[in-house]
Amino acid sequence: MRERALVSPGDHVLVACSGGPDSTALLHVLHRLRSELGITLCVASIDHGLRPESASEVEHVGAFASTLGVPFYPVRVDLATEGVSIQARARELRYGALREVARAHGAVRIAVGHTQDDQAETVLARVLRGAGLRGLEGIEARRMDGVIRPLLDCRRPDVRAYAEERALPFVDDPSNHQRTFERVRIRHEVLPALEAEDPRVVEHLCALSEEAAELNAYLDARLPQLPPEGERSVLTKTLTELPAPIRIRWLRRWISQETGLTPNRTHLTEVGRLLTGQGEVLLGSGWSICRHGGGLSLEYREHRRTRSNRS
Repeated sequence: MRERALVSPGDHVLVACSGGPDSTALLHVLHRLRSELGITLCVASIDHGLRPESASEVEHVGAFASTLGVPFYPVRVDLATEGVSIQARARELRYGALREVARAHGAVRIAVGHTQDDQAETVLARVLRGAGLRGLEGIEARRMDGVIRPLLDCRRPDVRAYAEERALPFVDDPSNHQRTFERVRIRHEVLPALEAEDPRVVEHLCALSEEAAELNAYLDARLPQLPPEGERSVLTKTLTELPAPIRIRWLRRWISQETGLTPNRTHLTEVGRLLTGQGEVLLGSGWSICRHGGGLSLEYREHRRTRSNRS
């Protein structure tokens, strides 16, 4: 926690605890270290209402927090799942609820229980989806919004062993074994197969993530300034003079600033071809980027197709 500067003396930290072994161990460890770190704690547990036993698990966390003398805040969220990923929607609502609890009770950090294994699973999932260098960065130990991950350098089996050796009261979420979820398949099928080839694959994936984060920070620090917001044209000559990795990042930020979209690597590859050709690239949601003479311009028109159309 000190090496990554996750907390500072005087911080009030909200610990997100689901009742599972990772977050239960996290709460216990932070409680043990609170005086040494100079921090105070409170706890929140989110009931997504997805399983009949979820309400009792929140009560279970509350009872554990009471034994530690830590203030506890239970939250119930309404998980509407039509047309969206259940896990993605649950994550969005969970973090939104945690931010609200943190604001209400003066917490400047929100501690969550992701481990080194979670990081490896995230990196591998992104590799399988075709992520670039940005995606390989994985999950951050400390986010700009105050979320921290104190267990990110710890292996999941070690965290569980810590909880078991101290007889901490945790529960196992059965959804962690539902193979319909991508992360569960990666955890129970893909990673074990890779570990059979390389027993240190989790460590290596996490090292790759760290290196990607360092490279991303280095490249981001060298990006030229973006045009003022609302400037939707740029000279191709300006872009062709930039090294390719810088140009791609600059284009991604510019497009995001003006459209609110996050262009994927295919979009950016197609935009790169416009620098020496003609045509347009459809970015989605009515936005496209077009070549006009010596420049590129962002244009918005409703009812556009979503695939790229380049001549």
